Amino acid sequence: MYIKIGSKTIKISFLFAAFLVVCANFAGGKAVLLSFFFSFIHEIIHLVFLHFSGLKKAQIVLLPGAVKIYCEGLALLSYKKTALCTLSAPVFNMITGVVFSALFFVYPSENMKICAAINFILGAINFLPMEFLDGGRALRAILCVKTDEGRVHYIMKSLSLLSLIFLFAVFFMGCIMGKVQVFLLIFCVYCIIGSITDK
Repeated sequence: MYIKIGSKTIKISFLFAAFLVVCANFAGGKAVLLSFFFSFIHEIIHLVFLHFSGLKKAQIVLLPGAVKIYCEGLALLSYKKTALCTLSAPVFNMITGVVFSALFFVYPSENMKICAAINFILGAINFLPMEFLDGGRALRAILCVKTDEGRVHYIMKSLSLLSLIFLFAVFFMGCIMGKVQVFLLIFCVYCIIGSITDK
């Protein structure tokens, strides 16, 4: 299903709709639904900054495991605008996390706590220096200002690998301590796939 808003398109796959229905009927489903909601807002923030950077034609694709954005002419942006557009959403998540944390102290509720945690996690994850994440894309843009492409490629591959090793180390430490983080393992696999398929 496609929803067109001006020059922007939202594509909702059948599998995504089915995934939401399944999540809504399981324990912890609320947290998953909120995660997708804030992931969607995360991509909207990217769209807003891209729009004001001159890239007006874009598409958001809602998939069972992710929310992705595709924008024509992204490679034509200056390094400064690329860094600004990529960092805008994780910075927004961190600010939103602070806001929900403040609200939690004023009006304590489980929903406030969950929303704060989700935004902090989304922000922190996207700040990781992995090539296909916002932090990696921003860092690449910054490095390209004064470093040749070959060296930047080597640095980014190295940082992506180190980030992945760190995430797996955290997962295995959790297992040793008796706290198996299934979502962290899924994210690690997602990172491997993202690193392989990233262009």
